Amino acid sequence: MESLSTPVVNNPLNPLDLPPIATLGKSLIITGDVMKYNFCLLKLRSEKMVDFESLKVNDFDIEDLFVKQGWKRYFDMLNGPIYTTLVKEFWMKAQVFDEVSARMEEEELIRKDPTLKGKSREEMGLNPFSGTVIKSMLAGLEITISRAHLAKLLGVADFGKRISDYKSDIYYRQSIKKELYTDEKAAGTANCMKDKYIVLFKVLISNLIPRGGGTDTISWEHQHLLFFLMKEQKINL
Repeated sequence: MESLSTPVVNNPLNPLDLPPIATLGKSLIITGDVMKYNFCLLKLRSEKMVDFESLKVNDFDIEDLFVKQGWKRYFDMLNGPIYTTLVKEFWMKAQVFDEVSARMEEEELIRKDPTLKGKSREEMGLNPFSGTVIKSMLAGLEITISRAHLAKLLGVADFGKRISDYKSDIYYRQSIKKELYTDEKAAGTANCMKDKYIVLFKVLISNLIPRGGGTDTISWEHQHLLFFLMKEQKINL
């Protein structure tokens, strides 16, 4: 007898099966801005597309370094549109909700109702806390973005070297000077790096960690990232 199985139905509105971002089913929420800043003065540092084929023609074959990190999908996404007004609106109302924020939220409810002391967040009527998230409001909807969303969207696993754990390590600093620079005394000056690292650094500050201003100086964090990238070790941004 043939076995029956329930067909898997993909949600066309959520093909990547991402965790819920917007809290639906509530009345539209009206709230003020968290950031007290003139909206018109906000500058958006949008990521730029990378033409890896042109770089390859010019003897800078670096695409595979990013592919091995699992970042290819990210660079593909840069070919899409950017909704600048929505992005600005999101950050004007955004706040980081971490363990301290969750504890303060619980304490505030307990102050109002002491009988809630010792209760779980669910029993208090709060959403469970499973890690640091970014919360904001868009068009009256509560938006919550976690690291899980970013990992799922980019198709990467949430593991790898954390640059902050290595930036003060003397051993790596000495290795980085020898790897990135022809003259170790020039460490910290971007334009004094070897040509391939200069190209990687330009990609880094234009696409992965956009920044404004000059590009002459390079922090130890960036130097560590370039070092691990070239060594093809998994990096957790």
